[in-house]
Amino acid sequence: MRLGQLKYELLRTPLERPLMQIRETLGFFERRRHPELRELHGEAARIQEALRRILTPRSSCIDVGCHYGSMLSCFCRLAPQGHHLAFEAIPAKMRFLERKFPDVDLREKALCDRSGKVRFHVNKTQSGFSGLCRHGDGEFDEIEVEGTRLDDELPRDRRFDFLKIDVEGAELLVLRGAMKLLHRDHPIILFECGPSGPAAFGYTPGELFDFLTSACHYAIFLVGEYLQGKGPVDRTTFTSALAYPFRAFNWVGTPMP
Repeated sequence: MRLGQLKYELLRTPLERPLMQIRETLGFFERRRHPELRELHGEAARIQEALRRILTPRSSCIDVGCHYGSMLSCFCRLAPQGHHLAFEAIPAKMRFLERKFPDVDLREKALCDRSGKVRFHVNKTQSGFSGLCRHGDGEFDEIEVEGTRLDDELPRDRRFDFLKIDVEGAELLVLRGAMKLLHRDHPIILFECGPSGPAAFGYTPGELFDFLTSACHYAIFLVGEYLQGKGPVDRTTFTSALAYPFRAFNWVGTPMP
C-alpha cells in the first residue's frame, strides 16, 4: 500500500475522527495560500455538517464510487442502524473495503447506464481520479470490470434515504441508470460535478443540471446554502460555479414537492 493510502487504515478506528480534525487544521495553510478558493476549501467541512443534519440512525445509504470508504465510514457512524450499499470497481480497493466494512453490502462493479463488461481506467498515482474515462493527469492502467445500472442492483425489500455519487464525470450515466430508485425512494443526493469530469464523457454540467431538474424532478443546492436554508440554484448559477475560482465541486439534490 502506498504511503498516501495508509491514512485509510485509520477508518473505523478511534483515530479516524482525530485524523479528520488534523486534516482540517492543515487545510488552514492551504486556505491562506489561495484565499480566492475559500469556498472550495470549506466544502469538506460543509459536507460533514450536511451529513450530520440529513442522516438519522436508521437511514440507509448508497455510496457510488466508494474509493477507500471515507464517506461510507461516515454513513456507518451516523446511521448505524441503516443498511448501506456501496460500489467500487477497482479490485484492490474492494479487498480493502471487504476487510474494513464486513457489515456493508459491497458490490465490485462500475455503475453506469448499461450492463455488461466495460473498460475502467485506473490512475496509477492518484487512484481517486480513476473512472470509466480517462480524467485528469497521470499514468493509467486499463482493466475490464463489470458495469451495471443502479436500478438493477436494488434490493427489493429496502428503501434508501441517501445517495452519494462520486465517479469522476460519469455522474450523468449513473443517474440515467437510477431512475427507478429516484422515483421510488426519492433519496437526497450528494453528487460531484467539477469543471472537467463531464467533458470526458461528452456532456456539459448544464446537461447534468437539466437531467436532474427536468427528468428527475430534483432541486439542486450549493451545500453551504442548503445548510443555511436558502433556495436551490438555477442553471446559470450551477454552471458558473464551476469556473475559477470555483464555488463548489459537490452539490446537494433534494426531490421537488
